[in-house]
Amino acid sequence: MRLRFIEGEDGAFVEIGVDYERAEVPDRRYYADYCNVIQARSGLSLVFGRLVPGESTLRTKVEISFPETLFMSQLWHSSRKFHEQLEKEFGGKRLPEISNFRDTNTVQAFRANNVFMAKMGDDAIMDFYYIAPPDIHFVRSGKRSDVHLEPIIRIAMPSALTLDFLEQCSPHAERLQDAVEEDTHEQ
Repeated sequence: MRLRFIEGEDGAFVEIGVDYERAEVPDRRYYADYCNVIQARSGLSLVFGRLVPGESTLRTKVEISFPETLFMSQLWHSSRKFHEQLEKEFGGKRLPEISNFRDTNTVQAFRANNVFMAKMGDDAIMDFYYIAPPDIHFVRSGKRSDVHLEPIIRIAMPSALTLDFLEQCSPHAERLQDAVEEDTHEQ
């Protein structure tokens, strides 16, 4: 992992480069055939679920809380080419809409601020990670030389669902981009 600290008028910023090839694969695994991206009280909730086969009812779901700034800088910006590739390959093979959807209260919740996405044919994965704020602090202060990339969960899914996920991210990215541009113009 590479770290670069950038001092600015509004404080210090950290630029992080992650070599996912060397990252530990998350031990937790979950197969999803449903997703939703929801504005939460703080950040975004990335929801992945498993439907009861042949029904519109969620059996279980996983909610991953993701901070807005890292949603934009890490998840959204780093997935633009991947999104285009999925659109070319699966744009004409979208998953059918779910009618009469019924949610579940069987939920596991996690916090992540980093994600790696990949696909192979019809199968895709999202590996979610967390970088803890104290790790950045201790590296910056010289008390540590490395940052721990904590593996949280691997979400396996059809590649077409990954396209659906990124399409659901799009309006949130547009809204957040507009907010960032407004803040920039006000300063």
